[in-house]
Amino acid sequence: MTHSVKGEKKGKSEKAKAPFGWIVILLVLTGSILSAGVFGVKHFLASSYFRINEVRWRGLHRIDPQELNSQFYFIVGENLIDLDITQLHSELLVNRWIKEAVVRKILPDKVDILVTERVPAALEIDSSGKKLILRDNEGIVLGEGNEGESGLPRMIYFNPKAYKKALTLMPLLAGRSDALVDLSRDDDIRVFLGQNVLRFGDQDFQERWEKFLRVEPDLKRRHLVSWEADLRFPSKVVAREGRYH
Repeated sequence: MTHSVKGEKKGKSEKAKAPFGWIVILLVLTGSILSAGVFGVKHFLASSYFRINEVRWRGLHRIDPQELNSQFYFIVGENLIDLDITQLHSELLVNRWIKEAVVRKILPDKVDILVTERVPAALEIDSSGKKLILRDNEGIVLGEGNEGESGLPRMIYFNPKAYKKALTLMPLLAGRSDALVDLSRDDDIRVFLGQNVLRFGDQDFQERWEKFLRVEPDLKRRHLVSWEADLRFPSKVVAREGRYH
């Protein structure tokens, strides 16, 4: 009796071990398959299928795309998956003409870059009077300008505070090729029209410009050599012969 009982217990023990062994085998096989799959995916993602062969530029007007292609030539041939968009974005913004850029990966092998360019807003005549500096509406220097920059107001004595205020005045001067904006004082912005001077103060530029346009014909009829028109008074224009500083 004792012998047969022991044999029965042994049989049950062996049966209990069998499922556990299969579980171990299944786990090992599953791990192997997953490892092989991960390796295969990594190999695929690193393959030439994802090698960049085109960089698309959009939003370019003043910037030469060939210049950008030359600057970022190293992108072509690189792996698209591994491309660091954040770093590329930072490198794009080093270009002073680029205000913002949106970089997208287009699978399997293209990079799309939408550029927002800075727009020239004014030409600054430097202190020597021989050089023109191109600035955008934030005052950022974009490079050297030229007299052929159509419609851009000219200014002297760049002053960030005055410039910010004068941005609403400058468009009003379109078509006035002799206009020169003096930004030496942010509390009294002046505009030279040839030998003549307009004093605008620091606000209500639209209203004050329209007020000047109403009295300009009368000033011309006087045939003055030069005059100064003070537009800062609420309901009148105070004009004096000669230039006052």
